[in-house]
Amino acid sequence: MVITGKFKPTSDDDACFKLWNIYISQGQEYDKGLIESWKSDMDGMILFSALYSASLTAFLIESYKRLQADPEDTTVAILTQISQQLVLMSNGTSLGTFQQPPSFQPATSSLVCNIFWFLSLALALTCSLLATFVQQWTRDFMHKTTMRPSPVVQARVLAFSYFGLRRFGMHTFVDVIPILLHISLFLFFAGLVGFLLPVNLPLTYLMACVLAIFVVVYFSLSLLPLLFLDAPYRTPFSDFLWRLGNRLHGLLLRRHKLVGERSLTQAIIEKALQNPAERDRQCMEYTMRSLNHDSELIPMFQAVGDAVLSPQGGVRLDNFNLVAPLLHSTNPDLNIISRIVNFISISGTSADPTRQIFDLTTSLCALWSLAHLLIRHTSQISADPYSTPRFWFHRSVVHVLLISSTSAPRSHVISTVALVRTSRMQSLKHFIDIIHHVLCNHTITAHQRLHCAIGYYRCLSVEDIDWESQTFRDSFIELGRSLEEGCTPLISDSRSEELLEEAQDGVEKLCDPARWKAAVLSILNQYLCSARHAEVLPIGMDVTYWLITTSLPYLNPLSPLAYVEADEAVASYVLNGAFEENNTTPEIFFYFVQVFFSTSQASRSPFSAECRGFIQHYLHNCEEPEIAYLLDRDYSRHFEECVLHDLRADQAYWPGMCISVIDDMYYGLGLRRGISPRLRTFANQIFDLIPTLSTKFTQCRWWNLTNAQTEWVLCKDIIDGLGSIPQNLLSVDDTGMFYGSLIGNPTIMENIRALGQRLLVDCSALERPPPDTDEEYTQWRKELVACVMSMNLMIISKFIGMTTLYTSQDPLLGDWDNMRGARLIDYEGRIDRKVQIQFADNVAKLVSLAPWNADKESPTASLFHKHLWVVSRTWVWIDDLECARILVEAIQRHRNYKNFKGWCGTRRFVMISA
Repeated sequence: MVITGKFKPTSDDDACFKLWNIYISQGQEYDKGLIESWKSDMDGMILFSALYSASLTAFLIESYKRLQADPEDTTVAILTQISQQLVLMSNGTSLGTFQQPPSFQPATSSLVCNIFWFLSLALALTCSLLATFVQQWTRDFMHKTTMRPSPVVQARVLAFSYFGLRRFGMHTFVDVIPILLHISLFLFFAGLVGFLLPVNLPLTYLMACVLAIFVVVYFSLSLLPLLFLDAPYRTPFSDFLWRLGNRLHGLLLRRHKLVGERSLTQAIIEKALQNPAERDRQCMEYTMRSLNHDSELIPMFQAVGDAVLSPQGGVRLDNFNLVAPLLHSTNPDLNIISRIVNFISISGTSADPTRQIFDLTTSLCALWSLAHLLIRHTSQISADPYSTPRFWFHRSVVHVLLISSTSAPRSHVISTVALVRTSRMQSLKHFIDIIHHVLCNHTITAHQRLHCAIGYYRCLSVEDIDWESQTFRDSFIELGRSLEEGCTPLISDSRSEELLEEAQDGVEKLCDPARWKAAVLSILNQYLCSARHAEVLPIGMDVTYWLITTSLPYLNPLSPLAYVEADEAVASYVLNGAFEENNTTPEIFFYFVQVFFSTSQASRSPFSAECRGFIQHYLHNCEEPEIAYLLDRDYSRHFEECVLHDLRADQAYWPGMCISVIDDMYYGLGLRRGISPRLRTFANQIFDLIPTLSTKFTQCRWWNLTNAQTEWVLCKDIIDGLGSIPQNLLSVDDTGMFYGSLIGNPTIMENIRALGQRLLVDCSALERPPPDTDEEYTQWRKELVACVMSMNLMIISKFIGMTTLYTSQDPLLGDWDNMRGARLIDYEGRIDRKVQIQFADNVAKLVSLAPWNADKESPTASLFHKHLWVVSRTWVWIDDLECARILVEAIQRHRNYKNFKGWCGTRRFVMISA
């Protein structure tokens, strides 16, 4: 035997407190419900058994007398015999012997009655005692499981007690008590029949019939929940019969299509969760019918949004069947869309402005959520030719939303109206597709096809075409004429065939993807223009925009490949002269650009150059993070195309803006972080166009900056590319720089040659191919390194020269953070002589402006103090005397300044001065 001391929780036990608390909360919640049900049942049985025992005792007082001889009966028998003897004596007859009265034998009915009633009384009293025990045991159970505060101790006591409760079958014990009480009641009725049998036969028959009816009703109530799990009736025998029936090869479980061992309660719960569609419909309709007051509708609207939308921003399509009854109903009191729209139309009468705004916001969010759900649902079923089309939103919904109270948040109204229009457009498309499917059904005659199609067509109206497209309207009207004539009585078969062909042609025109692209663009136009005029960011803008553009499967409305008619393309003319780009957020502006490039007509329209100018102007006015955001989302590279198109066509609306925005786009494409493939491609395209540009571009103020920045992007890409060649291809030369096998990287060589021809007058290494011998190859490689470093210094020199030409209000020009560390800092090789002299001349010009006297934030001061003198550590690449002389004079000029306090760059020119 192992004797242990008092339990003390360890640190490991303490670490499990939260885990045990979860178990305790779940276990106690179950136990509390179970024990409360037991307690209430026992209270009722104690009260019933007490009243029943008292009533039964009154009957027993009368019935038990029939079990023994009645003295009055004996006296009557003796007196009867005496009277008979007196009669004989008066007649002179001799007296007979005295006859003893027969011994008493109780009647069978009396025996049966008293047996049943005494058993009934015993069972009733037993039930009272057992019910009292159960109440005492349940109180003891709750006391034991809650007396210790420690979660570990409490949890283990709870588990110990509960599993002991199950082990000794207390559930069965409790179930037996009402069974005994019901048996007692049956015995009472049976005994009552025996009690009345010697009294009155008709009354006995009556009570026997009552007993039979009671037995039949009782067992019917016991059997009904076994046959129909949704029956509300149940008796203590129901559980017994359920277990008995399932022992017979799961008879009852198989009847209800259930598997596994289950109690009757568990079976009812599981059956309630199967095929709930009809019950859900009844629940939702009852809920809507019960909501009569406006204040009751708001929680319902909030609940609808929670049920429809997912936290990830999507929609819960599995919950469509739950709200579908509220969407299908033609009863305005049950249709939730009708209730929301009606609530919005009258909500402006609220006296509390804060409450009014809250109510309107909640209503619009619910309507937006439902529209989101319907669009996604319709997108999935639209491919099914047998699905029933419907308009979920009446055409008046948009009108109500647009004229709703001025206190309605416009951000919510704009997105909701856009999705309602999208849903209506989807429904119209679905109707057209069904008509097309019917007209192409070759299994029925032409007349039948026309007659079937007209039924769908009559559900539509020209008013449902909510966009400008004369082509679509004409085809729609022609289709209607053909269908109407085809359904006239006594029409010939030949004419039916002709009308069928006309209807098929008309519906083919309506099914043209270009027509539906125009519809989507129209919705996008209205959506974006409303947001621009309201100067707000619509709620769920990205989701709303995505839903509109993906509402029609197999159609990309933003692709310019699908041609649309001229009147339909007007919807893409969103960038016009009235465009206030300064009041437009980058999110909205990006979508404007996408819609603008969605049709070829917009890019070729008379004002296309003006629109591209607006795009360039907007980008130029953006901060660098905003430009990066726009360019990062622009997978189709529309922004680059705006600039390249103007440069190629020589028709920029603002040439200066077209040039200046190029530099902004370089930084937006990540110039500060590195040269991405997209940035490299764009810079190469600009670089190739530079020699062909007209004076309207080259005479712009920022032309030199754009030209130098383009060269710098390519130069930096060359330097980064040489440094990223695999290590096994690298070799170290005496310059201390790593350059790999340039023969195996022709792209870098092409870029070096192209940039070198533009920046350097002469570099023989660029023109001749790599030599064969190792010694010649080493020399060629050194010359090539010198060319790259010369180009690097030439670009730096250009930026220094431009800085001296601009005013103090201009920013510092150039990517100096990257140029400071662009390999030149450690370079000890040769630099082209003319590049050295140009660099020295520009440094001298900078020094001549006395940048040390300028404001510290000015471009000249910033360049002089922070960037210029850290281009190189040793400056040993300066080997030209003219260059050295110019730099020494510049240094001396700075030293002669009366407030000169030393110069960190002086030590770098010791060699030059010597």
